[in-house]
Order: sequence, then structure tokens, then C-alpha cells
Amino acid sequence: MPFETPDLLDPSERVPDRLEREQFLLRPLTPDDAGLDYDAVTESGERLHGTFGSDDEWPTGLSETQNRVDVCWHYKEHQRRDAFTYGVFDTEGTVELGCLYVQPTTVTEYDAAVYYWVSDAAIDRGLAAAIETASREWIARAWPFERVAYPGRDVPWAEWPPAGTDGQ
Repeated sequence: MPFETPDLLDPSERVPDRLEREQFLLRPLTPDDAGLDYDAVTESGERLHGTFGSDDEWPTGLSETQNRVDVCWHYKEHQRRDAFTYGVFDTEGTVELGCLYVQPTTVTEYDAAVYYWVSDAAIDRGLAAAIETASREWIARAWPFERVAYPGRDVPWAEWPPAGTDGQ
């Protein structure tokens, strides 16, 4: 059964592969990362509420199995070029420090929407601001978008349509 979602990037456009910094690395999230992702999400759970909307309670109630399904879904979206999810890892690849999601949007003022979160481990290591700055610079420099929304950050939730509505 074919999916009905459009590619976020045209097939002729290169998908940025990774961003390397001295203390962390952004790379595509894969099914092999599901365990590290689950650990980071559950350890940071309460602080992550509101990541995807003002009333969003994610990751409350997230099971390890559901997280694996979600990670595999993100991996498939990446393969299909529908959306792109990157894990932020320490340089050894043993700790997930957060995630960055590059998503399509039907909000006509924007070419894409970017969501992200950092884990408690990133905060404990003093890396949250560096991850945010590097991620934003990478999106601006390496991606072909002219108008990127950061819902809940640069665009207040009150001005962003809830997921599943006509606006997104």
C-alpha cells in the first residue's frame, strides 16, 4: 500500500547526513538506537512535555515497545524522504543527548518545521545551548529551506496549528 505523504525534499536534493562537533554528533536515528533513545526519553520525561504542542504529554506512558515502533517509523520516514529525525549522541555513541526532527508543514509561511529536545544528560554536561545553536546553524546552512518554523520556540504554540488539523 503506497503512502500518501509527499517527500519533504525533492529527490534531486541531498539529505544532510550528519553534524559533528567536538562534544556531540547529530546523525540519522536508526532502529539500532531505540534502546538509547528510550533511555534518554524516559530519563528526561517530565521535562519533555510540550515538545510537540502546548498540551502534549509525550512521553508519558511511552513503553519500550512503542518507542521502538516510533524510532522505526522515523527511520522509514527518513528513507522515504517524508521527514528526517536525527539523534544527538555523545562522540562515543553511547549516550543520546537529544533528537532533532525536520518535518513537513502545510503552514504556507514555512517550508519546514523543526522540533527538538535535549536529554537530561545533555543538560548535565552543559551541552544544551551548544546543541541548539549548532542545530539551528546546521539547518540554516546545510538544508535547502528558506523559511523554517521552530514551533513552541520561535513560533508560539498559540500561533501554530495543532497536529492533525487542517493547518498541519
